[in-house]
Amino acid sequence: MTSLVAGRGNLRLVPTLRLAPARRRDPVALIERLELWADRRRERRALIACPDGLLKDVGLSRADAMREADKPFWRD
Repeated sequence: MTSLVAGRGNLRLVPTLRLAPARRRDPVALIERLELWADRRRERRALIACPDGLLKDVGLSRADAMREADKPFWRD
């Protein structure tokens, strides 16, 4: 669909914008997302605090732990 618009002394057809109604967000989903992000941050901080021997026991190197800890909390 197009609309007739006046501009600079002439008329032209431009596409009509249809704005969708705002999405309603579920507050429970938002809280769950925030909890997930907080858990990731806490776990990544704990990972870099682990001694090398413990990391070796779970099959990780210090470089693996640092790579994981450097990820932003929103990234899986």
